[in-house]
Amino acid sequence: MHKLTKVVLDNGETALYLDGYYLGSDDDSGDRITLEEIATALQKVPGICVQDVIRPCPGQQDWSWSDVAGEIFTPAVNGYSHREITVEGFMSRLSAYPTDTLCCGTFWLEDDFLEVDETLTPEEIHRAMEIANDNHDAYIGYNWDSIRYAAELAKQ
Repeated sequence: MHKLTKVVLDNGETALYLDGYYLGSDDDSGDRITLEEIATALQKVPGICVQDVIRPCPGQQDWSWSDVAGEIFTPAVNGYSHREITVEGFMSRLSAYPTDTLCCGTFWLEDDFLEVDETLTPEEIHRAMEIANDNHDAYIGYNWDSIRYAAELAKQ
């Protein structure tokens, strides 16, 4: 996890640091650091990958940044939603990338859930997969314990 530190001096000057790396500062003159300056500074922090995404401005009058972010971070590629937990869903998501794009990952199938509890119904397996997906922790990943826990919750 990264740590963002805002340092405020008693004279009104403020500086931002990410994991101890200086991002930028402003003073009481009213000058402010821009988002572009912050993005440039973030590129200097180890482990930070900066991505530029260019999108058209939404057409509706009452658009918000959440609308834009929703299209970028939870794309509906060929109808795929991050909540879709089928092989077709994974294939649809992957189809948005060139076939030579590097990637790694793992996936679990119905048989794996039945391995931890052979009495699970198809509906319970689906629910267990949703629970596992909704509670996925990238530090832990999916493992037999997390699959078993999801299966137990699905039966409640």
